[in-house]
Amino acid sequence: MTNENETVAMPDMTQTHPLDPLWSLSLMSVRADALDTALELGLFSQLLRPQTAATLAECTQLDEAALQALLDVLWSMGLLLRRRCHSRVPCRYGFELAGSMIRWLNPESPEYCGDSLRFRLHSMRRFGAQLPQLLRQGSMAPEAAGQSSWAQAAQSQIWQEQGAATAGLAVQAVRQLKELDGPRRFLDMGGGPGRVAIALAQDQPLWQGVVFDQPETAAVAGQAIARAGLSDRVRAQGGDMEQTPLGGGYDVIWCSSVLHFCADVPKMLARLYEALAPGGYLLAAHAELPDDRELAARILPYYLPLRMRGRTLWRQGELAVMMRQAGFGRLHETMLESYPLAPACLVSGRREAA
Repeated sequence: MTNENETVAMPDMTQTHPLDPLWSLSLMSVRADALDTALELGLFSQLLRPQTAATLAECTQLDEAALQALLDVLWSMGLLLRRRCHSRVPCRYGFELAGSMIRWLNPESPEYCGDSLRFRLHSMRRFGAQLPQLLRQGSMAPEAAGQSSWAQAAQSQIWQEQGAATAGLAVQAVRQLKELDGPRRFLDMGGGPGRVAIALAQDQPLWQGVVFDQPETAAVAGQAIARAGLSDRVRAQGGDMEQTPLGGGYDVIWCSSVLHFCADVPKMLARLYEALAPGGYLLAAHAELPDDRELAARILPYYLPLRMRGRTLWRQGELAVMMRQAGFGRLHETMLESYPLAPACLVSGRREAA
């Protein structure tokens, strides 16, 4: 029963409501669906030049009113530019793919990321639907996908994500290392389709390298290396990263989001240390569980499926501690804000010269 003397709480009209972050979740879902739909229908390739909803509806045979509403949402997301048309019809706008998005959303661009964006959205939603069951029954089984599935992923979404961010970050990180003039050797550990190794070889024309991954994925990398005309300097090697000999004498090892999948991280770090030449560097880029809540909010949703599968997401600073225990010196930590999907911490360490 309501007390007649009760007063209604009056919200502060100058502040957002405490429930706003929760209300925003449903709106984020709609924005994700809007992007997914536009990619599925190939709308962005139609918007490389300005189009009204009417002209776009005519060439795509979509409903004009519904298309107008979708284009407005995509504009509000910053994906499209909107310009008023010179028309007697009020509020008639032309839409065009935003210049900052052309390289990522134009299917003809070598840096296109549409397949990756759709894959991540669908995979995260499939996982989210399993959460109640997982909390009742326990953690998920380890990844059931075979080598063929991983190799297929390497050809599309992983290739796109490496091109969008990882390869550039790796090149930039290597450029900052000291005492690496002249011919050198590098290892791209767990390198997937090899786009990072290709970028490193192109940036360092005197270097030779190896991409190491599962056999079928390494075959994908080998094909990409050949297409890039780098087979004389870069090769792909397949095997089990925790068992197969990695070779030695490397001046740089790039290891990105690989250690999460190792059964024994300290042992793997020891293997990488031994694979380095004296004076060589390990660059290990991985997510960590931060103490800062806002940073954690950007990282933890993406890594929730990994943790549910029993994989490790160590606390902030723990990777540096493990690397020090493995013998690495000159440790340095850098937060990679533009790492694909969620920020990662790049820990660099050196095997000191004899």
